[in-house]
Amino acid sequence: MRKQLTAAALLSTSFFFLLGAKDGLHSEVKVQSSVNGKTVELDFKVQIAEAHAKEIKISEGPWKLELTNAKDLKLETKDGKFETKAFDAAFPGFKVKADIDGAATAGKVDYTLKAFVCKIDKTRCFPETHKGTLEWKKS
Repeated sequence: MRKQLTAAALLSTSFFFLLGAKDGLHSEVKVQSSVNGKTVELDFKVQIAEAHAKEIKISEGPWKLELTNAKDLKLETKDGKFETKAFDAAFPGFKVKADIDGAATAGKVDYTLKAFVCKIDKTRCFPETHKGTLEWKKS
């Protein structure tokens, strides 16, 4: 009986998240890079998608940013990935600063950002994953 209840709870939880995601993501990420001397600043700002602006808000987490293929940047990586959970709620998003490795003048980095947004009344929350590539270049 206990296994049946657990299976029913898992099924209803999965259905809950599927219902929330059927109309697409509730958030979006605006990315930007800037170079100052030998330092690159990568900004990953999370915003509520316009279609959901009146009903969704940015929540306290869990949040995570992973950067890969950042070969021209000095980042502390493990198994080729830089990871941070240092979400800046005032921004809101992540800001990463890294020194340029060697004589590189341009590069790119792939990112995976895990965001967490909720209905304003917190009756439903939506874990969302954003992926992309951010390019940087010395001017």
